Order: sequence, then structure tokens, then C-alpha cells
Amino acid sequence: MFVSIWKVLSLLIALAYAAVAIYWGGAGAWKWVAGLLAPLALIWFPDEIGSLTGYFQSGYVNVQTPGPIISFIGWFLLVAPGVVCLCFVLR
Repeated sequence: MFVSIWKVLSLLIALAYAAVAIYWGGAGAWKWVAGLLAPLALIWFPDEIGSLTGYFQSGYVNVQTPGPIISFIGWFLLVAPGVVCLCFVLR
């Protein structure tokens, strides 16, 4: 597996979120930290996740999703909460 600068950057952002969650969240911080696994999986494995087809709970998926779209969704889910929190702090 090739580790690009984008994967390292996403891991650093997730670690920063985890540090803030542990500092402010106390015992319930593990929920926030566990929530970081989904965006990281979308960023680190976009082609593998995009190639999933077949029957799922919501129906049948017969078309593969391109990896860049999956990666974009992962980045959005990783960065958007920080941007929203920053907007409330600077307000």
C-alpha cells in the first residue's frame, strides 16, 4: 500500500481531532474518536470502497463509484466539522 502525503495529512488531522476530543470530552471521547474511522477509511481506501457492488440493506448497487468521489466524501466528512466549529469560535 502506497502512503501518500494526503493519507499522512488526513491521519494528522484525525489525531488532532482525537486530542481535542480526549481533552474536552473526558470519558465519552471514544465515541468521537471512533467516528473518525469512517472518514479515514474513505480517504485511505477509496478504490476498494468504490468497487463494492451487490445487495445491501438499502437495495442493489450495480455501478462502481469512482475513487476520487469516495475520497472527496471522506475529506468532506473529516474537515467539515472542524470548519463549522472554527466558524462558531471566531464568531
